[in-house]
Amino acid sequence: MFGLTQINPFPISRLLKDMKMAKLLVDRRIDGVRRDGFPCHSVLPVKFDDDGLKVEIIQCSMVSQTTGCSMIRITDGKGSHHSQLQQNYYSNPHGECSIMKAGTNQYLATVMNNECELAHIVAESGIFLTSAKPITDDIIEWTVMATNSTYIRNFINRAKDAGYHIVRRVTMDPHTEMRLTARQEEVMSYALENGYYEIPKKITIEDLCRKFDCSKSTLSVIMRSAEKKVLELYLSQGRDSDVE
Repeated sequence: MFGLTQINPFPISRLLKDMKMAKLLVDRRIDGVRRDGFPCHSVLPVKFDDDGLKVEIIQCSMVSQTTGCSMIRITDGKGSHHSQLQQNYYSNPHGECSIMKAGTNQYLATVMNNECELAHIVAESGIFLTSAKPITDDIIEWTVMATNSTYIRNFINRAKDAGYHIVRRVTMDPHTEMRLTARQEEVMSYALENGYYEIPKKITIEDLCRKFDCSKSTLSVIMRSAEKKVLELYLSQGRDSDVE
């Protein structure tokens, strides 16, 4: 666990108080048809609809008010685009991408798209995109956070006005979703205060097991679950600062 000695994981309830989290289904095509609303494809050195190509967005995020970043898997089924996809770096007026070979006729491209309309809408709506999970090549499940539900509604309305189709799946309270349990907080607090996360460690995992009268496997589950919650919160805050 890197950096735990520099942050206190336990004010999570205070950090998340009053925040709202929502899962949205986002269709990144304009009016559900035009690929103009899915511009990351336009940065690739190949056309996404060329014969024999399969182009899939496998992750996306926002890095500024107008810039989106995507990881795209490209499968060149017929091997007819080898020369274009062998380029390690490619750029055009829309942005730039780096490409690496991932297997036989398969490539991974990291795309920086300078004309991402959704990034612009996200930035101006006051929400923060914390994860994006593709359901299909067009439909993405977003998890977003905001200081209140109004900002989430504003984003949905603005995106719909621009021609995107948005479906809100669920609104959650991140304070509840990411809160440490009493047992997790007890264990993690003791471990942190007694030097478990220092280098070198001042106490061992065996010391913690004796303190809490549990097996190493049980303690490992408690600590790893708590560490995951802390890291998710910490990293989501870092992504938020990139968007501002």
